[in-house]
Amino acid sequence: MKKYSKWKKNFIGSFILLALFFLTGCQENAGEADRAEEQRTDLTDQAVEGQTADKESLEAEGQANGIANESALDAQIDFSALQKENPDIFAWIHVPGTTIDYPVLQSEEADDFYESHNAYGQADEAGAVYIELANLKNMCDFNTVLHGKSGKDGTGAFAELYQFADPDFFGEHEKIYIYLEGNVLTYEIFAAYERENTSLLRSYDFTYLDGCAQFLDDLYGIRDMTMNLRDGWEGATPYHFLITLTTHRQETDERQFVVIGILTQDAAGTIDRIVAE
Repeated sequence: MKKYSKWKKNFIGSFILLALFFLTGCQENAGEADRAEEQRTDLTDQAVEGQTADKESLEAEGQANGIANESALDAQIDFSALQKENPDIFAWIHVPGTTIDYPVLQSEEADDFYESHNAYGQADEAGAVYIELANLKNMCDFNTVLHGKSGKDGTGAFAELYQFADPDFFGEHEKIYIYLEGNVLTYEIFAAYERENTSLLRSYDFTYLDGCAQFLDDLYGIRDMTMNLRDGWEGATPYHFLITLTTHRQETDERQFVVIGILTQDAAGTIDRIVAE
């Protein structure tokens, strides 16, 4: 198992919430709402500042992916334009150092609708990046699972996730950005590994404390020399917010590859939830 060390910022403690007896959901109190509103007005500047160091490399490596001519290279996403193309679009994902720069969708028709349809909603075996109905579109779940395909020829929205199996690539590429309307979320990638191709959302009940804790216990209990882990996140708890990108090579359904990030910055200050014990 390969590990990489990194100092953690002081704001990690801000994500530790009190355990309460209720179901998952985003919340804001009055004071937080005022603060969040002020932050929203300056959101574009914050997003640009957060990606300034990456800008030149992103321009060299990234690319726009068609729909509404949007790209995270601009450090802002026009959701009005995107949702005119397809109202199922609710977010945008960008992984610096890769060409992963795509809209994220959720279908009310079927969990796997975008497994065989593109971001325009047209039948297309290349699919699109999507979440299932079990996840909230506001990204307030403990673990939001994003799916994307990897084709036999190395194409597909998430084909480049396999680069994170390389220790050097993993060590040098740390960030995932998720754009929401009115917010930008930054995640630090702390794990990348291959696992049995089973549904995480059906294997763990992420709406309860025990299910979240079990996932973390299982993750850190893996004994696999090919697994990449970044040091410093061993203290992750069910009160953090994770994102899991998952894909599998289309010639086999036996194994899937996952890249897991943990929320380190919430530009608008709106990501919150109550955790059921």
